[in-house]
Amino acid sequence: MLSQCRPEVALAWARRGLGPMLVGQLDGWTVVAPDGPPKARFPYDDAVRTLAGRPAGMRMRPALGFFEVGRQAVVTCHPPQWRAVQRWAVWTPREGSVSIPGLPTARPVDLAAAAGLDVVRAIRAETALHDIFADGSSDASAVLAAALLELGLPGRELLAGESAVADLPGVRRVVPKDRHARSFDKLVQEEERYRLEEDLP
Repeated sequence: MLSQCRPEVALAWARRGLGPMLVGQLDGWTVVAPDGPPKARFPYDDAVRTLAGRPAGMRMRPALGFFEVGRQAVVTCHPPQWRAVQRWAVWTPREGSVSIPGLPTARPVDLAAAAGLDVVRAIRAETALHDIFADGSSDASAVLAAALLELGLPGRELLAGESAVADLPGVRRVVPKDRHARSFDKLVQEEERYRLEEDLP
């Protein structure tokens, strides 16, 4: 995840998470990446999926997340507006851009705005991003790299494994207290119980 916030803000956010995180800086952006499995129960024990699904706090926004989830490329967008919902751009092999029920779609204009592009660069990036996500013949890593390039964002080397988040300047590792995962698991169980009760005849 890339955020325009100060590292101290991201560190505070990471301390309230479900698993260990690395927080560093790269070309004026704060980078947040998982560094081990979350302590929550299945299915929230997947580090990448859990980070992708976690909304960024108001002080973290704008922020953009770039994830490989299986064979899919997922870009999450956290707009800076108050109470703005997290949005998702999902790419799947052969199909290209797909909509996932229950997940608000991130349009190219949303991604360009979160990246802080000026009007001219945003127009060019929006067209390119539309083409990138429409083409189902590529693969997830190439889609994410192309999206980063068009948005003028750093991190392509990190996604490609050519460099590591652990080697970024001033990187710090955060391990949240276990109580955050326990509270999260309890909340999930309560919601599941509520849904089951609602479905009873």
